Amino acid sequence: MPLINVMFYEPQGGEHWINHVITKYDPPYSHCDVQFEDGMASSVFQNEKVYWKPRGFKKPGYKRVTVSVDDHTYKKAYNLCADRFRLGYGFDAIGMYSLPLASVFTLERDKKTYCSKHCAEVLKVAGARAIRDEDTNQMTPSALYRVLESSGVIHANSMAGLRIEAPARMGL
Repeated sequence: MPLINVMFYEPQGGEHWINHVITKYDPPYSHCDVQFEDGMASSVFQNEKVYWKPRGFKKPGYKRVTVSVDDHTYKKAYNLCADRFRLGYGFDAIGMYSLPLASVFTLERDKKTYCSKHCAEVLKVAGARAIRDEDTNQMTPSALYRVLESSGVIHANSMAGLRIEAPARMGL
């Protein structure tokens, strides 16, 4: 079964102010990315376009959660990232900054996304059970981490070796 890494970034200090705003709202993570087995990774940063490129994640502050999916859905998720890059999906400031109001209204904007929404949608397309019933419009990086962590997914803590944990909650 193919694996998708979800990389979560916890600010280390001296960073862009928006990282600290996000972690004040929902700590501890301010950003997330997805990475495939060939090293190709995807996400979007503030005021930029969705990226699709090889990436190593060597900067301190990253934590990895690894999700196992089937071959067919892995390819669909991989293609989703490539397509969003090719189509020039951009950063959705309105969607991200209105996250506290996401339960009141949902705002879908054409070819716009933010990191945690993008990663959650990629995992949904990949068929990740943990995210299956989640609303991607309400997903912060820390919320995505909690959903994946509580599902008992295969993961590697702080870029160390792999381990398997039992689910913290039932009903997978």
